[in-house]
Amino acid sequence: MTREQAICYYMTGNPSFLLQAACEPMTRVLIVDDQPSFRRHLRQLLSHAGLTVVGEAGDIPAAKELVRELKPDIAIVDVMLPGESGVAGISKLKALAENLRVILVSAHHDSAQLFQKSAQESGAEAFIPKDELDLDLVRKWMEKSDI
Repeated sequence: MTREQAICYYMTGNPSFLLQAACEPMTRVLIVDDQPSFRRHLRQLLSHAGLTVVGEAGDIPAAKELVRELKPDIAIVDVMLPGESGVAGISKLKALAENLRVILVSAHHDSAQLFQKSAQESGAEAFIPKDELDLDLVRKWMEKSDI
């Protein structure tokens, strides 16, 4: 029995797994941002889009622990973090989970082009300004489409 099947059984009590559509594996997301209010807002947006937020971290060292423990599919990482920046931390997070998709975010529009270039160079899938995060964009992450 896979982990997902065990969770499905636990949630539904149905060992026949006839409710497969309701029990398909969800995209697991880790939020890495030092602002609790943004993390709360993003968690709501991601949940509404059908993604599962498995953890939150305020800096790269905490994110590394959560990547090891929770094995998320996607990490949404703020560029500006206390201590080590999000850009510098991407390689460390990806080293812990080879297939981890990383999306950089920032509230600083004036540096968007620089952050986009930094995202590409550091192995992130994309850079997205925080105020451009919306339901349609987030749903594309589940489909693994181009962002």
